[in-house]
Amino acid sequence: MRRPFQKSITLLLCGAALGQAQMTPPDRADLVYRFPTANRHIISGRGENFYMYCDRNFEGEKSKPWQAGGYGMVRNPFRASDGSVMFSRIHEGADIKPMQRDAAGEPLDLIHPVAPGVVSYVNANPGLSNYGRYVVVSHRVPEGVIYSLYAHLARVDCQIGQRVGTGNVIGKMGHSGVGINRERSHVHLEIGLMLHSHYDQFCPPTNKHGIYNGLNLAGIDPVPVLRACAQGQPLSLRKHWMSLKEHYRVRVPYHGEKVDILRRHPFLLRRPITPDTRSLDVAFSAEGIPLGFYPATQSVSAPTVISCISVPTLQQNVTVNRVKNSSKDAALTASGLRYIQHIFQQKKPAPDTHALPASEGMPAPKK
Repeated sequence: MRRPFQKSITLLLCGAALGQAQMTPPDRADLVYRFPTANRHIISGRGENFYMYCDRNFEGEKSKPWQAGGYGMVRNPFRASDGSVMFSRIHEGADIKPMQRDAAGEPLDLIHPVAPGVVSYVNANPGLSNYGRYVVVSHRVPEGVIYSLYAHLARVDCQIGQRVGTGNVIGKMGHSGVGINRERSHVHLEIGLMLHSHYDQFCPPTNKHGIYNGLNLAGIDPVPVLRACAQGQPLSLRKHWMSLKEHYRVRVPYHGEKVDILRRHPFLLRRPITPDTRSLDVAFSAEGIPLGFYPATQSVSAPTVISCISVPTLQQNVTVNRVKNSSKDAALTASGLRYIQHIFQQKKPAPDTHALPASEGMPAPKK
């Protein structure tokens, strides 16, 4: 393994190395994903020993639910119209507990990449992101490139462009980033797709992480991937994407433009585009993962919600504030329209505020 990433390296050098890493994609492989630390308690169903809890105060009752360390709409609880408890804020990854601590309570766990790949990005300055120090590794699979992200690190032990395997150490668990204290030390793990490979050319001016900003990485639940691969089976993006549940569908005007995510992941195009195609229907999970693109002959003047699953609350509460109203009159919010523009790069998006919270009650992160 190469020597650890030096904290004194400048952001300018990081940018140069970032460009080089983009030009050198990882080798294609049928990757088998592994856990990033020695914590594998989720395999035996002990979620309370695997996920790091969040502090919660709901309806006057304080608690430390470990479930809030999981993926999805698991944070900011509220009481729905039917009396059930629902959640309005997404957590776009898994918070994995430490297995070892020193006498002062600092975690000792070393972080390994979940599969062989190339270190595509390193943020060694914890003040630049609510992720704190974080590393992004790219992995080439038959259906394209998928990314894993490791956040809240105490230190970084890798450098941009470095080829790594599951035996390499890329960092040490910590509590860098907003809202994370020593007691809640963990590694935040994401696995997902890049929404646009030229995001750095049209992103908000506040972006300091180029195309590896968390807003440009659509994270799926990493735990089912790790569970499925625990028996040595390679990850199939196509098969996994087919297992994800559709929540809403948006019809987007199409005039023959090249859609970046389809160029990089052709499996997402569910039917061939024909000369009669006037729009693309994009299916999304509730968390906003693009599940598939369906060519349609109907024309629309602007992105339009054409279907949406009914829920006992307003849609903005369960769709990361991208769809509003009820399922009967569902429409895109301003944030939802920016998200579609982001994927299609129809015009420069305005700054977005939806994101992964570092912890409940904390502001959304500057990814």
